[in-house]
Amino acid sequence: MIKQIYSLVNYNESVATMDAGADHIGLVPMQSGGVPAHRVPLDVVDRIFAEARRRGVKCVAIMLNKDVEEMIFLAKRVKPDILHIAGMDYTADEAFAERLHKECPGVKLMQAVLVDGPAAVDRAKHYATFCDFLLTDSGLAADTGIGASGMTHDWSIDAEIVRSVNIPVIVAGGLGPDNVEECIRQIRPYGVDSLTKTSYKYSDGVMEKDIDKVRLFCQRADAAAAEYENK
Repeated sequence: MIKQIYSLVNYNESVATMDAGADHIGLVPMQSGGVPAHRVPLDVVDRIFAEARRRGVKCVAIMLNKDVEEMIFLAKRVKPDILHIAGMDYTADEAFAERLHKECPGVKLMQAVLVDGPAAVDRAKHYATFCDFLLTDSGLAADTGIGASGMTHDWSIDAEIVRSVNIPVIVAGGLGPDNVEECIRQIRPYGVDSLTKTSYKYSDGVMEKDIDKVRLFCQRADAAAAEYENK
């Protein structure tokens, strides 16, 4: 079970997050979109990603802008394992996927899917024809795109998406140590993602990882996955 932890903002918390059991780490490289407090300077991204690669942890670059040229530039510059398209004003299409794979060899494409009803299944099936990963999530906002709402959604839709596509699906949306086990039991996804429920959030918009909660989230995710893997 892949445990994906967002949204890291500095080197030390990234190392602590990996020590706590994360398999994927995600951050917002400095760009024109997203919450300013969440954007990470590119030299810091380089340090974090280098340490992740040394450990065999996958690096995710979160895109919250709508500028295709900027996305391609960042993919070339920071060389993530996965480019996550999450902004509300742009979703990946076949042309973008083809260009990314051509110009940034080895970088995989993950598209966020807003789970707002049964129609999400058809959107997911469409994205799955050209993306490498899907991330199902809740909520939509100008500064955080699809996700970062701290809200769960109807997991039966995620389960249907998992059954309907042939690429890995990572489930997000209000997941934390309190509910990740039940989520895995109901959906059986490739991975689970946590941001809000494994973070401290301050009044100025700054977020900091709660490492104890990250560790518990990862432990409980692994335990739930082991239940059905051993059956």
